[in-house]
Amino acid sequence: MAGVAGYVSRSEQEQKATNMVYYFLMANVFFMSVLSGSLLDQIGKSFLNPRDVPSHLARAVSARADFFMTYILTSGLAGFSIEMLQPGLLTWDTLKLHTWGRGKKKSNYLFSFPYYRVIPFVSLFVLIGIVYAVIAPLLLPFLIFYFLLGYVVYVNQFHDVYETTYETCGQYWPQIHHHVVVAIIVMQITMIGLFGLKSKPSTSIATIPLLIVTIAYNEYCKFRFLPTFYNCSVQVYFILVFIFLIYPLIKGCEPFSKGV
Repeated sequence: MAGVAGYVSRSEQEQKATNMVYYFLMANVFFMSVLSGSLLDQIGKSFLNPRDVPSHLARAVSARADFFMTYILTSGLAGFSIEMLQPGLLTWDTLKLHTWGRGKKKSNYLFSFPYYRVIPFVSLFVLIGIVYAVIAPLLLPFLIFYFLLGYVVYVNQFHDVYETTYETCGQYWPQIHHHVVVAIIVMQITMIGLFGLKSKPSTSIATIPLLIVTIAYNEYCKFRFLPTFYNCSVQVYFILVFIFLIYPLIKGCEPFSKGV
């Protein structure tokens, strides 16, 4: 989809795919799980009474804490095990080696780090943690365990498994910042509804300025810091040219320019 949209380079395609996958997971895993059972009725009520959206969201989020605890543990234990073993790619490489690829030069079946697959899931768990930090704090230890286990796994993958085919130059930081801001906005909307359910109208009204400040802060960061990530200095450019083009030629290897 990113290629059809007109993005030519592999890095731009993966960045666009990362954003699309995150919003897909946010809608499919978070909101669909929270509003499951009577989704169409909930959507209809939200359109008819938009003022009741925070209260409906708060009521639904509070009831699904157990599900997200199980989801975090399952994703952590099963997902990181699959990431370490790489069974799918290993099986594919074995079949290729003993069938149509027999006699050919064996190449590495793992390529660059799959940002478009890892970052959306990490951002989704950040969303879950921020939203449930006040509603169900018992979920946070499971989330901390997930991030600690993920840190150990991906440090190993970066060092010993994946091949660096292009330099990101921090291009994913604006997306991660945007995902965190979206999570904070969802949390604040949920808090407005939760305080309303607790019959605390003054507290609920006092939360609305926080929502406005969060949106204004995000716009300020776009104006002040976003251009920095898209305008690399000449020094950084020459360093990247040396690392990915000149140095491999000196060592007698193939340059890494094809992935940029």
